[in-house]
Amino acid sequence: MPGLYGPRQPLPLRAHPLPGESMGSFVNRLAHANGLGLADFLQRVGQGVGSSSGDAARVEKYPQYTEMYVNQAGLEYLAVLAGAPAAVLQRALPGLAPRHRLPGDGDAVWKWPWQPPEGHLVRCCTRCAEVRGVREPAWWLVSDSWRVCARHQLWCDDSRTEPQGGLSLKELPEVVAAHLERARLKRQFGRSGEELFADAFQVAADWWRSMPMVLRWVHRAWACGLEDRSIRVMPLVVYPEAAQLAQLMLQFEQSDVRDRDACGWLGKAEALMESWDLDVQAGRGPLLDWLHRHRAPSDAEAQPAARTRRGRLPLGRFFQIIGSLVDVCR
Repeated sequence: MPGLYGPRQPLPLRAHPLPGESMGSFVNRLAHANGLGLADFLQRVGQGVGSSSGDAARVEKYPQYTEMYVNQAGLEYLAVLAGAPAAVLQRALPGLAPRHRLPGDGDAVWKWPWQPPEGHLVRCCTRCAEVRGVREPAWWLVSDSWRVCARHQLWCDDSRTEPQGGLSLKELPEVVAAHLERARLKRQFGRSGEELFADAFQVAADWWRSMPMVLRWVHRAWACGLEDRSIRVMPLVVYPEAAQLAQLMLQFEQSDVRDRDACGWLGKAEALMESWDLDVQAGRGPLLDWLHRHRAPSDAEAQPAARTRRGRLPLGRFFQIIGSLVDVCR
């Protein structure tokens, strides 16, 4: 059993972790299921140490702002209380990833900083939670400030003004399709697929910042009841264009003629912009910046060598001439 003063048996009632759930969300649910306040529960997770701003009453009241972290002994204590193997909790709760583990092999330690140092706390899809028997609010810890539930066609984000659930995407099937395309890129190319989509999304975000009143984006904002100029609406409304641009970027990177066809690719990208009623002149800069970031790396940077995306063709002479092609395209 973990430690002389640690818990010896599970709490009477279980709370099963949701995939991707934050530690703070899960611990709150486990405590509430057993009629415990958070402070009383934390006394059972070893000799906990809170941050100066992480007092239990405050974080219990505002779980959407906070995240909990433990050391190895704290993880073992929590596993006993939850009645689940530590490995099961680690697979479900990203806050238990090794990079988030607190140091120390002695006494169990927990910390609950007011803001998570990495990631965003996003409200779980209420329908997905209900299917798993969760009736109270729950929160994911994710890399983006939003997540799409394709099954229930909901947009879930880190907004604090919509506590009861996500935004319906039933009138915006193109956003759901864009999310599925992003998932396909990740399955096919792994982390490189995510990076490719991130490139495309950044370009689309730059377009929105310079021309937020593009009609298609305004209509999408209105369809889900948001202000068309709010920062919250940006990732939702540009998602479909980012997915299409990611496809175009992928085609270029896998093309046999990309060494000498940067200008041709730029023309295709601008044609897409025109089809979306975007101002080509205003939006050309981010596309050129994307090309510019592919210029030849220094010898030191090139050492990690074959950092080619899985499924891509070798870069060949592309790195050597992209700088001059960008100048020509300007």
